[in-house]
Amino acid sequence: MSELRNKCLPALLASAALVASAAVPAVAEDDGLVIGYAAAVTGPYAPYDSPDGVSCRVDQINEAGGINGKPVELQIRDTKSDPVTAANVAQELIDAGADVLLGPPTDDGLIPIAGMAMAQSIPVLAVGATQPAFPQAAPDNGYLVPYGDNASAAAAAEAAYAAGHRKAVLMIAHDVGAYSLLTPEYFAQAFERLGGEIVGRVAYHHGLADYTPQVTEIRNLDEQPDMIFAAILVPDAGVLVRTLASSDVNIPVYGTDGFDDPSFIEVAGKGAGLATFSTHGFPSEGSALKAFYEDCTARGYTVQNIFFGLGGEAVEVVKTATEAAGSFEPSAINAAIREIDGMKGIVADSITYKGQNGTPLKKMVIIQVKDGAFTPVQSIIPSWVAQP
Repeated sequence: MSELRNKCLPALLASAALVASAAVPAVAEDDGLVIGYAAAVTGPYAPYDSPDGVSCRVDQINEAGGINGKPVELQIRDTKSDPVTAANVAQELIDAGADVLLGPPTDDGLIPIAGMAMAQSIPVLAVGATQPAFPQAAPDNGYLVPYGDNASAAAAAEAAYAAGHRKAVLMIAHDVGAYSLLTPEYFAQAFERLGGEIVGRVAYHHGLADYTPQVTEIRNLDEQPDMIFAAILVPDAGVLVRTLASSDVNIPVYGTDGFDDPSFIEVAGKGAGLATFSTHGFPSEGSALKAFYEDCTARGYTVQNIFFGLGGEAVEVVKTATEAAGSFEPSAINAAIREIDGMKGIVADSITYKGQNGTPLKKMVIIQVKDGAFTPVQSIIPSWVAQP
């Protein structure tokens, strides 16, 4: 993340000078809004993007009459979970006339896309990415739809400390953008501020079939932790807790939305109960998220995980901004996103971009596995969040 971001940031800042100020015009004479989605349809990041969630919300909107009386056109291209491919397909979408871009779930793909889109002031929204480094590197047209990793790590720290944990070991990886590298450090800052202590850092790589060397390293630490924090993706999240349980190292593991896929429970086996994680929302009875899941299922879509809901929420953010702007012009939509304040979403009850520098203020939920199912145990907005 850091090297790529540092290379891209000067270009982004230079491009910003080319963008005219965005006055809000009357509804443009246009055939409608074109949303381009550079999505991880395939590859290891596919569980953290959702073409189906985006497609379902577009279907709902068009069935209800579109936006500003015009239909929404959705164009999807597969990044194959590769940042170079992400940049290439994003350029294809820009050339095809996209007014808004939705992007893949890691900052190493998002930052170059925002740089390319900047000259036309096209807003770029990350459907599944939670790295606050992205809007920080793209301050004029980059937005997260989810909360930032710094906020989810703070929520996990507060939940862990409230549960009585005081000594944590961090799992650190360098191969998933900023997610698995910086999120543990955000956790550390929040945990230490509460009074906790970090007693070790253990390196790993995503894609491991077994975590015995890492578990052995934890077991041999001079000062034993009473918890582990890991910003880790499935299936690795399940493999980690399964390895802990099979090694009789029954240390609780705290994490964030990387755990939030139903496949985690199957992969984790008897280790599933060791996990507690902060995530975006939960389809409780009567919630907008549950209603969205049910309607989309009836339309023939398969709901895989919470990122399906975030896909729908990304489109809802675009719809809200476009209606407020009264225009399909990218610059007007871009300006309107920055003014969103207290919008009711699909996953979150309230979403605010105003004054948040591209990373929305949102409530999140703490999940544990009980009786073989994800179970919400707490809703939280952390009291203190480390700044990137």
